[in-house]
Amino acid sequence: MRRGESWSRPRAGGGISARATAYVATMRARLALVGPAILLACAPAPGGAAQTVTPGATGSRAPGAAQGPSEPASAQAPSGAREPAEVPSEAAREPGQEAAPRVDAAAELLAEVQAMDPAARWAWAVSAMPALAEHREVGGASERWAEFRRLAAGRTRLWVRARGDRCFAVRGGWEDDGFFGRAREVAELAGAVKTVRFESVEITDRGISTSGPHGDEFSRDARGRWQKSGGFGVGSFATIADGPVFEVRRTAAYYGEGAYTLTIECSVTSAQEERCTDGTIRRCTRCTGLSALPHAPGRGWAGPRMTLRGTSDRQVDCSAPCPPDLLTPQLPALNWAVKGRAFVLAGEPDAAVYLDAGACRSDRRMR
Repeated sequence: MRRGESWSRPRAGGGISARATAYVATMRARLALVGPAILLACAPAPGGAAQTVTPGATGSRAPGAAQGPSEPASAQAPSGAREPAEVPSEAAREPGQEAAPRVDAAAELLAEVQAMDPAARWAWAVSAMPALAEHREVGGASERWAEFRRLAAGRTRLWVRARGDRCFAVRGGWEDDGFFGRAREVAELAGAVKTVRFESVEITDRGISTSGPHGDEFSRDARGRWQKSGGFGVGSFATIADGPVFEVRRTAAYYGEGAYTLTIECSVTSAQEERCTDGTIRRCTRCTGLSALPHAPGRGWAGPRMTLRGTSDRQVDCSAPCPPDLLTPQLPALNWAVKGRAFVLAGEPDAAVYLDAGACRSDRRMR
């Protein structure tokens, strides 16, 4: 009822006023227009499911379609059209549903090698890269020295040879720390005094060193026998081998150079260009060779690196993948296997100690 309007009392006989009759007719007309709209909004969606409309939501546009400023916002899709299927995102994944893990060959192999004990890990590395067998570890020097002492027990003479030098004999004996003796003894006679010059030699598990020249002086007693009457020494010191024994054979013990470490790197890369059946060209690159590169303070080694390039005239189906790279996934595991290990150059000893002169002179390894 509008402001200023009033209902008329019913007249006698129970009728209503003409104004009330007009109001009822107006409401019926409005219901006739609104009813179909309500039925349309509540109609079931295709497939029988009730369709829910979110406030403020807009439908996805077709690729390349743009909505102009004069386009009605209430435009509807043609009858019977369906929305494109949605791919569930990470956030929309059902609780407990996990994505399929990506297979990483390098990470999987690294985890397997990390789980091995040190001996099994090194055995795997040598089987995967046989060139590693040429490198000898520093560990075990005390056991090798004990083996040499057992072979040389009771001997009073040993022979020493530095790389590129001649053999020389050392006369002496074993003590707790090693073998101590004299080398290059030379006797000089001047009147009634004899002087014997020599070098002192120390052979231990830590290396070989010499000092001197030293000397002893002798004079004859009343019965004509030589008796030591004095001596002298010069503080000159030289190192023949500065490092532990790294190899023991039946007649010799070899002293090595300083320790070094290793890293495994790809040294040979193949880059092959192939012609595809669709007329395009692709390049397939993979590692085809590995190298163990030594590292040591104050020293440097040049690591070999090369790339083999080529072009194939034969057409291939480029929908198939390139040949697999089997070596690159091994690099993390191989570097883990050599990590923390120290090595010595087994093929290049600094010096050696021998049990007899013949073995010393005939050793071609020390030339």
